[in-house]
Amino acid sequence: MKKIIISIFAVVLIIILYFLMNRTHREIDTILINGKVYSFDSQNSIYEAIAIQGSNIIAVGSNAQLEEIFTPKNIIDLQGKSVFPGFVDGHAHILGEGGKIENIDLMGTKSQDEIIAKVADRIKISKSGDWILGRGWDQNSWEKKEFPNKTQLDAVSKNNPVLLRRVDGHAVWVNSKALELAKISSLSNNPEGGKIIKDNNGSPTGVLIDNAIDLVNKIIPPLTDEDIERRLLLAMNECARLGLTEVHDMGVDEQTIKIYKKIIDEGKCSIRIYAAIDYPSEAWSNFLKTGPLIDYNNGILTVRAVKLYMDGALGSRGAAFFESYSDDPGNRGLTLISEAEMEKVCKDALEKGFQVCTHAIGDRANSITLDVYEKVLQADKNLNGKRWRVEHAQILSMDDIPRFKNLGILPSMQPTHATSDMDWAEKRVGGERIKGGYAWKSILNTGSIIISGSDFPVEYVNPLFGIYSAITRQDQNGKPDSGWYPAQRMTREEAIKSFTQSASFGAFQESNKGSIEAGKWADLTILDRDIMKCPVNEIYQAQVEMTITAGRVVYKK
Repeated sequence: MKKIIISIFAVVLIIILYFLMNRTHREIDTILINGKVYSFDSQNSIYEAIAIQGSNIIAVGSNAQLEEIFTPKNIIDLQGKSVFPGFVDGHAHILGEGGKIENIDLMGTKSQDEIIAKVADRIKISKSGDWILGRGWDQNSWEKKEFPNKTQLDAVSKNNPVLLRRVDGHAVWVNSKALELAKISSLSNNPEGGKIIKDNNGSPTGVLIDNAIDLVNKIIPPLTDEDIERRLLLAMNECARLGLTEVHDMGVDEQTIKIYKKIIDEGKCSIRIYAAIDYPSEAWSNFLKTGPLIDYNNGILTVRAVKLYMDGALGSRGAAFFESYSDDPGNRGLTLISEAEMEKVCKDALEKGFQVCTHAIGDRANSITLDVYEKVLQADKNLNGKRWRVEHAQILSMDDIPRFKNLGILPSMQPTHATSDMDWAEKRVGGERIKGGYAWKSILNTGSIIISGSDFPVEYVNPLFGIYSAITRQDQNGKPDSGWYPAQRMTREEAIKSFTQSASFGAFQESNKGSIEAGKWADLTILDRDIMKCPVNEIYQAQVEMTITAGRVVYKK
């Protein structure tokens, strides 16, 4: 009997020792210690340390707790730095950002002369006949706030066609050589959903709006696979440097998706991509046959949405309104797709399991979009499960604001649009309509969520700029003093959630990301200061110390 008791005791002891050894010596890849970890879990817990194995978080807690359990191959001492769920840009254009980096960057230019000088400099290093491309001009930032003319470009470029895209991407400024090659003349009619701006004599001025841009776009030599790969890598590395771990890429084609896969397969992708297919396109036709692509290569690429355009942009007066622009009587903007065509696309998307994301800026465009969504979804009992989105939702009729929550539609908005537009937006639409403009708090108060992004290259990539704008509704000089329509400001928690939790929900990824919890993807943004506590004017000045995507350090300061 004594021997049996001793044997049982020995077995129990072995089991206990085995458990303790495995508990205290479990080898893993990485532990981050000495941080201030804002988990954004359901209790808004704050931790010190994070344990990572492979591409996933396996534990969070105090330094002592995790060091007792795990033996890491790598220890990262955060030295008190703040950690947030990996920032997500809910609406952007990766290839466009790469093009902005490679071509003439006109962001922040203050005059036509400054732009002409940049064009002249580029021509000096270009061959005769080469296309000169740029992006970022905004006539609202000039002393004379009017559209430019081809004659200014002609003065420096007679042999090189020039196309300069406006900051919002919905207007271009071209020279006479580009108009000649595109066969655009005084006899040319406006295409459906587009406008050729002409002078009093009926001659094209060189400014093309929305679908009229395609008249020139189609004659520009297409990008090669090498061009696309180079630009994607430039933009994605810039995103990682600025703390983004995922981007919702709005409007991709077949060629770009192919290059994304190549980059991912070669291990060169520094962020996750949630892609919306451009409509109309060959890619959309093909994906309707095959269905969505979800979590390619452990969630690095997902293609499960389609991007539609209902109208143009506010800055170029192409956004569609019920009434005329306050500063352009008779102009109600442009609708770029018919309701019947949109309804057909939405039905196809619903049948095949695709999310619909529709660009809508003006109140008329937003109402039409919500109407079509409601009509198509009304027979579906699980409205919230579809998570269809309105991209921008910029100027809303007050009656349409509660419809987002009621219909389960997600507004995808860009906080820096408000602070970029605030000097002139009210002049465009008047004091009454602007009450439904950039109306973040009004939307949140209905119980809806907001997916935040930047729309880069329309705005700057840096998500901290968007978080700051959402919280303050001020420019980076702190103007206006109390914020522009300050009642619409978000809290710090709301703003950060819109770039993490809500953006993840908008991509059907809330079970994998958006908070720092065991079992979720190890996507983390580490900052040099605590943006939940620091003076508000320091938020946009915060520096990214490290970006981790799928458990891999993709940027380190």
